[in-house]
Parts: sequence; C-alpha cells; structure tokens
Amino acid sequence: MRSEKNEAGGKSVILYPGDDLKKVPKSHRMLLTPQLREAFHDPHTYFLRVAERCAFPSMAAWLRAVIADGVWELDLHRAGPSIPVEWTEAGIVWWSDDVRSAEITPARESVRADLPPALRQYYALVDRVSWMPFGCAGGLAGGGDHEPLTTFDYTYHGADIDPARTFVMGWSPGGDMLIYTADGRGGWFCHENGKIHLLGTVEDTIEWVYSELQANRCPDFDYGWA
Repeated sequence: MRSEKNEAGGKSVILYPGDDLKKVPKSHRMLLTPQLREAFHDPHTYFLRVAERCAFPSMAAWLRAVIADGVWELDLHRAGPSIPVEWTEAGIVWWSDDVRSAEITPARESVRADLPPALRQYYALVDRVSWMPFGCAGGLAGGGDHEPLTTFDYTYHGADIDPARTFVMGWSPGGDMLIYTADGRGGWFCHENGKIHLLGTVEDTIEWVYSELQANRCPDFDYGWA
C-alpha cells in the first residue's frame, strides 16, 4: 500500500494484491463499498463474471483482454481542499500493454429507473470507467452523474436533439462530451464548435467506446466530424 498526490490536488491511496483493507487510512476508508471489497478479494473472477453477463460484445472483449494481462491495483482517490465540492472516486485499475488500461468502479446496488434501457443494462455491469488519471477528463461517468446539455452555455448544431433531454455520460481528455438522448440515441458533442455528432443508438455508442479501448486507443471526438 502506498499514497501519492493526485492531479486533483488531493491524495490517492493505492493497494496491491495481498494488502490488508483494514490498514486503509481513515480518510479513505469510506470509499471501500461492499462491491469494491468484493472485487478486491478476487478481481479476475469478479470482472470475468461481469464479462459473462455483458451484452455489449466490444465491452466484453475488452474486459477479457485487460483481465488476461492480470496486472491490477485498487485506487482510492480524494481531491484536495481547493475543489469547491467533495470529489472522490475509487476503482480497480487494470494495466495492459495490449488494450487501453482503465480504472473500473463496480456497479452500484441499484440503477436509476429513468435511464434508457441500454444504459440501465450497462450500469448493472459497471459504474464509472476512466481511462485517464483521477483529476483528468477522459472516461464514462458513473450512472448517477449525468448532467443535461442545458447545464452548458453552447449553441448546438448538427443532429436534431433537444438539449434539455440530452445528457452527458462521459468526456474526452480535451473536454468534448459523450452524450445520450432520452429516446436512446448516443454520440459526441464538440465543445469547441457546438457540433452534435451521433454514432447511432446508445448501444452503438457503448460499442464504439469499447472498440476504441480494445484497439488501445483513447476514445475521442474525431475533428473530421466537425
């Protein structure tokens, strides 16, 4: 077990196979949910079971590939005091040379009923998945963290969407947003020019994200779409 400063100005506690959860500092102990404790006990079996239940082929293939390398750690993150709201995250980090590495937070006990069916299915498998360090943009948000596009002051063009019924479910490292609509469409929003580029359904968008991870690429907005 070790501690290090993170990109959000706080401290991250990192645990390795065989470390004792009872020795986690009090400041980070509340991040150890029952689901995370179960995953830490045997991450290979835990996430292989997720892959077996997964109805998204690219996601299942990426999970199996990243698990096959067998290198993992448990990260517990807290942001620093300069952040205006409390910001914490925790998950199992899988390291791979063959596919894109990422930190996975296990699924919550319950999934929001107001999400499109494909996202309810997705968040029954995992919660947050981040392919960038804590404190940096780049990942799929957890199931309870979706803001409508109307939160952001932009003029939208491209696909025909209702910003009040379109939500952010992830981010690129550069600040572009993975989005979905209440009627089950998904894709990207470019923060630089307001362009909406849909990839198809929510299912298509999830498949696209994990096909990028499987190809060892960082999912990102293609400025050829702009």
